[in-house]
Amino acid sequence: MRLSNLEVGHSLVARPAQFSSDRAFSPNVRCRRRAIVAHAILSPAKASAVLQVTSPEQAKKSILQSLQGVKGRGKSGLDQQQLDAFDAAVAVLEEDGGLKAPTRSGLLEGRWRLLYTSRPGTASPIQQTFVGVDAFTVYQEILDTETGIRINNIVSFGPAVGQLKVEAEGDTDSRPLPGFTPRKGKGFPLLGKSSSKPPKAKDLRINFQFDRAAFDFKLLPFKVPYPVPFKLFGDETKGWLDITYLDPRGEFRLSRGNKGTLFVLTRDEPAKARLLAALSSRSKNTEVYKLIDELVASKESIVRPAVSPIVAGKWRLRWSEQAKNANGLQKALANSIGNYQVVEDAAGPGQLQNVVDVAPFLKVRAIAGCMPDKKAPARDRTLVNITEARIELFGIRVPLPFGGNATPGYVEWLYLDDDLRITRGSKGSYFIHTREPSNVSDE
Repeated sequence: MRLSNLEVGHSLVARPAQFSSDRAFSPNVRCRRRAIVAHAILSPAKASAVLQVTSPEQAKKSILQSLQGVKGRGKSGLDQQQLDAFDAAVAVLEEDGGLKAPTRSGLLEGRWRLLYTSRPGTASPIQQTFVGVDAFTVYQEILDTETGIRINNIVSFGPAVGQLKVEAEGDTDSRPLPGFTPRKGKGFPLLGKSSSKPPKAKDLRINFQFDRAAFDFKLLPFKVPYPVPFKLFGDETKGWLDITYLDPRGEFRLSRGNKGTLFVLTRDEPAKARLLAALSSRSKNTEVYKLIDELVASKESIVRPAVSPIVAGKWRLRWSEQAKNANGLQKALANSIGNYQVVEDAAGPGQLQNVVDVAPFLKVRAIAGCMPDKKAPARDRTLVNITEARIELFGIRVPLPFGGNATPGYVEWLYLDDDLRITRGSKGSYFIHTREPSNVSDE
């Protein structure tokens, strides 16, 4: 991709006074403007591609479509025709600009997933190494905290391995960083050549200064420091990021860095939200397990869940996969619509009830004693001993034979928060529950 053409194009677009109120123009006028700009700054093939894109929404779709076959986030996989379409769509979006004053908008905050980077010759060796590996997932977090703007670049090596997190202080027009001075000069060539050009408008740029970083490996009880002494590198730890396009819904953005790199990012939904969406859409079990692993690896669960007061209450079973040796009745009723578990005083000794609403007049209920397993150091296991099982038909209780258990079973807590829990039974069955409102009766 020829960045010089795009950069020249932006300077041409920014100058004419008659283009300064682009959003007030009619669609036809905007199309004519794109034609003028396209022929002025792009090759004939790219100019033709621009004319085929008539709206920012089409341009965004064109970019996402172009990136479907990309490898290494832009390292390979795009032929010349796809590159022309991609460059043309980027030109259209950056001309439009999207949401005004993006660094003032709350839509810029949050976690973003990197889809593509142009990886020009000025990019740093570290950037070129990590972002080109498809096995890794690369994120950027932009956080507006009480102490100021924070920017975190995260390379995830997978839920079972860990991540590298490089953190920086941020500086914007609306939230300046006290005492911060922007980077000057091209910098040390081996670390990538930097540009000092000013932003094209106010509230488009985030200046940043890296201040800490570490590897967080799952198998280690401590973090491994990143081998770069930021305090000794001066201006080499500084840079800037221009938000050249942010869509009105805050789901897609383009950014350009001080070393000439173009970044294409989409908002990354938290694993919990994606898991709940997968359950609602009845996704395949393989996808559900993948999201379970991701959520468990996030370490966002409440610690010592077996003794947490949050466990108490009524929980609805949203999904389960039963082990081969699970109880036959449990298998048959596992994914019924009205399947609940009511927990009382899990810190114990307490009681839990599994209730299945087969019909308005018919319930199946199992009652068990429960208490934390004191042999589990993390307090992440609850012992369960069924004491009674019955059918309730029109209010008449009919006992069910269950044989009792000489050895109590258990429930292992994989994840717990205020309204979601993921557990694994002693026979290997998996369960996902969501909390029911407190006014919902279990009778």
